[in-house]
Amino acid sequence: MEWDSSDSDLSGDDEGFLLNDGGPLPFPVDSLLQSAPCGFVVTDALEPDNPIIYVNSAFDIITGYRAEEVLGRNW
Repeated sequence: MEWDSSDSDLSGDDEGFLLNDGGPLPFPVDSLLQSAPCGFVVTDALEPDNPIIYVNSAFDIITGYRAEEVLGRNW
């Protein structure tokens, strides 16, 4: 999977989620999802069993599970 970010960089920084080839996404995923009022879960579809790689703070509040309890797992 490749992302062609040669034309534009929407975030201005090089941090955030990484694609399989190691390149950062050209927008601040964490700050967009962290402030959302609904729970978000992101899994890694490229890994066997799709482990959870990200949950936002609303997920913690809604489910009662802390990020440390679910990261790396697949339920």
